[in-house]
Amino acid sequence: MIGKKMASRIKATVLSAVMTATVFVSPAAYQLTQVTAAEKTINHEFVTTSSTAETATNKAKIDISSFKGASTITFNFETTFTGDVTVGTYGNEISEEPWWVGEDTTPAVENQQSVVTPKNGKFSFVYKVPSSITNVVKTVGIGVWYPKDGTVVTLTTASADGTTTPDNPGEQDKPVSENTKSGSWTFKDLGNGKAEISSTLTAEIDDQDMDYLLTKGYDEEMYLDPDTGKSTWTEDQPINSHKFTFAEFGLEDLTSVDIQSFNYTIKSDEEISKFMYGGGINVEVGSPADTEKLKGKDGYWYNDQGEKDMEEYGDLFEITPNNGYTVTNAGTYMEIVWDVPKEVQPYVSNFVTDTVGFQFWYAQAANPPEGETYGEVDEVHLTAASCTYTRTLTVPYNKTVNKKIGQTLTPGSDETTNQYKFSLADLGLENRDLVSAVKFNVTSSADLTKFTGGAGISVLDTCSAVSGGWFMPDSNVTVLEPEKTFEIMWIIPEKIRKDVDVLSADGNLMFGAWYTGEDNASITLNSIDFYEFISNEEDLTVEPEKIEIAVGEEKELTINVPGCSFVSSNSNVAEVVNGVVKGLAVGQSNIVVTTPEGQEKTIVVKVAPAATTTVVTTAAGTTVTTTVKTTVATTTAPVTTTVDPDDIIDWGRVLYGDVNLDTKINVSDAVTLNMYLLNQETNKLNATARENAQCVYDGVIDTNDSAMLLNYVAMLVPISQLGPQEGQKVPFE
Repeated sequence: MIGKKMASRIKATVLSAVMTATVFVSPAAYQLTQVTAAEKTINHEFVTTSSTAETATNKAKIDISSFKGASTITFNFETTFTGDVTVGTYGNEISEEPWWVGEDTTPAVENQQSVVTPKNGKFSFVYKVPSSITNVVKTVGIGVWYPKDGTVVTLTTASADGTTTPDNPGEQDKPVSENTKSGSWTFKDLGNGKAEISSTLTAEIDDQDMDYLLTKGYDEEMYLDPDTGKSTWTEDQPINSHKFTFAEFGLEDLTSVDIQSFNYTIKSDEEISKFMYGGGINVEVGSPADTEKLKGKDGYWYNDQGEKDMEEYGDLFEITPNNGYTVTNAGTYMEIVWDVPKEVQPYVSNFVTDTVGFQFWYAQAANPPEGETYGEVDEVHLTAASCTYTRTLTVPYNKTVNKKIGQTLTPGSDETTNQYKFSLADLGLENRDLVSAVKFNVTSSADLTKFTGGAGISVLDTCSAVSGGWFMPDSNVTVLEPEKTFEIMWIIPEKIRKDVDVLSADGNLMFGAWYTGEDNASITLNSIDFYEFISNEEDLTVEPEKIEIAVGEEKELTINVPGCSFVSSNSNVAEVVNGVVKGLAVGQSNIVVTTPEGQEKTIVVKVAPAATTTVVTTAAGTTVTTTVKTTVATTTAPVTTTVDPDDIIDWGRVLYGDVNLDTKINVSDAVTLNMYLLNQETNKLNATARENAQCVYDGVIDTNDSAMLLNYVAMLVPISQLGPQEGQKVPFE
């Protein structure tokens, strides 16, 4: 039975010790996302400098008298600088004595400061007007304190949040992903029997009970042992972040994958007016995206570095970090996004044990305590996570077939109504024809925020990559915020492509609808596009399949498919040029013949010593020349010793990897080899089988041979990698 297949529920492991988060320094450093209705044009140009003079170009008194009564004022800036900017205040001019107030005056007014990273050349600084001067303030001294290198920063406008009503006052304002959207796909016919196809989908963590408590202010570095550099954090201690492995999303195969973005669900026990967050992801150690290599750590990208690190390393980062994200009018429930920058994507690590981290920085309470202008929310809950990724592959292709379906599905767990099966035999494909990808065209009965479904396909029982004759991806097929009619491109994995059951009556393609979230809106599968490769080759035959020649002799192979390529596993023993095999040295080599479409045949070549010539002169002066072949020695003399046939290599049966001597190389050979390694006395191998077991040709049969054999069975290495390699003697010496 084919049912809903969800990713395994994997609880997160203890936070990685070496991949640590940076400390969020200033809770006021954020990119403004809420714009108020009232606004004042300023257009004052600051030129940054290290000067502290009263007339320094990085300081100015800005008139804010028109904003009397405001509790906060937002200053909006523009610049071509892409790194962190430190901006703040240095005092206020007021309309009564003492006329100027600052940190050293009475009343004292504390200076304020933020570290902000421009986004698209813009950033904002929010100034909280001290309650003691709200109604008498005339100007505020604004300074751009960092960088100090002559950077031009223009203060364009200012607006007073406390005296105006925001646009859409009750509507949540949150970041939107700028990367490739879930459900996108591309197709390009390369015109050479191949096509390049990409598919962007989303993989969710299937854990309905997920609830990670995140506590502001407790970052990973707080728990690092200063002597060992390892984390001492335990699950009962507060932490402001959490890391997920790629495997938790069901991404067991990261071949040719670009990670686009992550979506998280955050819940709070109290209303939040402003929520700020960031994160990081494993990247290749030492790559341009590795923000930690400068700090003696490695292998991670963090989107925020904080003022201290930016001052020390800012000019050395090869890819400039940004400063995270802000949600306004957040409420108690947020579905938020964290993008992997496009310039970082090529360097993201592709190990399933690598991680992505989410960091909770700051939350402002929508309803602060009585008598306070602001209040903070210290704890939130991380309750769901998903990963949007793009897989791009070059696949065999020369034909597209569209099949009209028109089947309506009811999302849920009822297998009789939640899925549709298409008989692959209806495609009329023949042996070696391939289905490289399928595209499902789908219409929903209602607007959706998310579609979750599945896809599966029948494979032959002989498929070494899958058991049970059926393949489904490790994660569900999910599309976030799809249009009412949308498309899902599913690229058939290479490991099963040649084993898809396109011939038998039992071969099926399945599409399922598990969840839509909108009162179980129905799903109609309109059509399926099949991206096929139709073979134009005959079944490959090569004669002879076994060759015995002497050094210096040649033998031509008879091959029925033109354009084949040839690889000799031991080119010092035998070489092959244009289908002609020539013996070069005593030993054995496997010749792999490969057709343009990928059919393979292996020819076993045994090379014996060359014939020798003996010259004999008779008494009468007659010279007799005798040619003697030395490949086999015979004698009629009595045999005084007994040779066990199991100790003699039958070179006619030598096929490296064929440990059970059935002329095939498959998982059964791996089982036979591993049984031998477990107990050589109980699970004996004869000399021929032991020769075949030397998949790594080093004269020793061990786990290295088993690993190489399993890699071949899994189609990770070609057959030419088994047994003797170029320059090695046979038998091994």
